[in-house]
Amino acid sequence: PTDSPTDSPTDSPTDTPSCDRTAIEVSVTTDQFPGETTWVLIDLCNNYQVASSGIYSFPETTYISSKIFCNSKFEFTISDTANDGICCTRGDGEYTVKMNGSEVATGGEFASSETISFGSCRGFPCTDETGTFDVVKPD
Repeated sequence: PTDSPTDSPTDSPTDTPSCDRTAIEVSVTTDQFPGETTWVLIDLCNNYQVASSGIYSFPETTYISSKIFCNSKFEFTISDTANDGICCTRGDGEYTVKMNGSEVATGGEFASSETISFGSCRGFPCTDETGTFDVVKPD
């Protein structure tokens, strides 16, 4: 007779902690005065600025920026030096912020600035970030 196969106990794999990643996308359509508009993105869990817009040059143009960050709680602040926002006094500007593909902030009608917080400080911390947060002008 042949022996029946038997199940032998197996060790479960050891889980090595890895950090969670968060994809952030910022889309800004400038009004007629693009040089008045800037934004910053702050990592609130680690208290430092992780990205900013630079200076926009083209009026009524959509700029899209994206980067992969370590999971965190973020604060996005968009500002307008003329204190009239980016909609609707001098053009139909707007902004949208997405985290992992889901919209977390949108707007355009504000005075000098608008601030939105999103995400959380939970998760395994990590130190490296991938991608670039370059400002691009679509064709």
